[in-house]
Order: sequence, then C-alpha cells, then structure tokens
Amino acid sequence: MEKSTSWLAYSKTILEKVSFDQKIFRKELRKSLVRLTREEIQKLESWCIENLNVILSYIAVAEIAAYLDLQNQ
Repeated sequence: MEKSTSWLAYSKTILEKVSFDQKIFRKELRKSLVRLTREEIQKLESWCIENLNVILSYIAVAEIAAYLDLQNQ
C-alpha cells in the first residue's frame, strides 16, 4: 500500500472514531487535509457524504471547500 493511500485510510478511521463530537471531528478533519493530495481529499469528501450523518457531511464539505480555497490563493 502506498504511503498516501494509508494516510487516507488512517484519516477515515480517525474520523469514524471521533464522529461522536463535532468539534473533535472538525479538528481531525483539518489535520487530515494537510496530509492528503487533492485527489485523496475528493475521495475523503465522497466517503464522508456516503458514510457519515448529514451534519458531519456538511461540516466535511464546508471544511474541505475552505481548505481548497486557501490552497488556490
């Protein structure tokens, strides 16, 4: 397994484990975004939408959009 793929898998595992708390989820998501490539971020966003509740999915989409906007500046 590639190192970057393992970061994606690790990120999913951590986000699942902290999904009980929105504040911790947001913090861990932000940490994950720094380690992932743009393609992996898109995969993570899709995974969040498919596997997490509506509120966490919304948080993930908003955080990812904000992160990518900062990267494009």
